[in-house]
Amino acid sequence: MKIIIHIDEREKWPMVLSNLKHLNEFYTDDSHNIIEILANGDAVSDLQKTSEQISEIKKVIQPHNHLVACNNSLEQRAIDPLQLIDEAVIVPSGVVEIVQKQAEGYHYLRP
Repeated sequence: MKIIIHIDEREKWPMVLSNLKHLNEFYTDDSHNIIEILANGDAVSDLQKTSEQISEIKKVIQPHNHLVACNNSLEQRAIDPLQLIDEAVIVPSGVVEIVQKQAEGYHYLRP
């Protein structure tokens, strides 16, 4: 199963992390199960090393999870990519990432 979870509002992190926890429990770590969490909009702020959410995010992330940040959102908020946690990969555009993943067969989830 391939799933992309989209978050763009900071206050939705608890719900996203809860959903991710449940998905991780069901879809175990193997080459057929990939869950990508795409943060854009204000939610990219919580991928910074200094974020209060970061310890909760790191608790849930598993090897078959990919954490992705939208570069457009980072630039709009003047966030230096070097301030993001190491687990975060930067993509040029969050909306383009969603469309490309859906074209690759990912299921879209937006809590």
